[in-house]
Parts: sequence; C-alpha cells; structure tokens
Amino acid sequence: MPEHQPPAALILAMAGVFWLVAAAALLFWLGGLLWPGGLGGLMAALGPGAVATLVTLHIPAAVMGILLWQWTRHALSMRHRVLLEAATLYFCLAVLLGIFLNYLLVAALQDVIGPVMRGGAG
Repeated sequence: MPEHQPPAALILAMAGVFWLVAAAALLFWLGGLLWPGGLGGLMAALGPGAVATLVTLHIPAAVMGILLWQWTRHALSMRHRVLLEAATLYFCLAVLLGIFLNYLLVAALQDVIGPVMRGGAG
C-alpha cells in the first residue's frame, strides 16, 4: 500500500499557516526582549485576546508541523527541513509546557478552593 500523499493545495495552505504562526511567535519573543517592560509590557500592549490567540495557535501549529515534516521532509532542502524541525519542536514543547502548567494551576486551585467547597474554613 503506497503512503498517503495529500493534495498540494493542502500542503501549501498548512505551510502558510504554520510559517505565519512561527513568524508571529518569533516576533513575540524578540519583541519581548526589546519592548519596554519586557514580555509583560508587550502582552499588556497586545491585549489578552491577541496573546490568547497566539498561544492557542501553537496547538494546531504543532500538529501541522508534524504533518508537514512527515509529508515534505524528503523534498525540502537541509536548511528548510531543519527550520521546520526546530519550529515543530518549539511548538510541541510549548504545548507540553502549557499542559503541565495547567496541571499545576488546577492542583494549586484544588488546595485553595477544595476546603471551601467541602464546607471547611477558607
């Protein structure tokens, strides 16, 4: 059975979105270095909606990066393949870190809110 080959238009659309999110993430981190007030000041200037959108787009970008790597790695030059792999690794690690931090937050809230919910002193 031959390996699945997606339509070229799908690969092009996924690559466009993937690299757009990668560029936005890179600009965000570089902007945090240069912005007065650092990352906190930049996030305040962008607003919660823009920051939440960028953070949320890391999840589909991680999935798209894995699929693009699977489907196009043999056709890419070494430089483009390494850039794709590095960006995909960044997105996957960012998603895993977010999951871990959410777990810590829920555990901390459980310690704070749990006694109140059970009728104990808060």
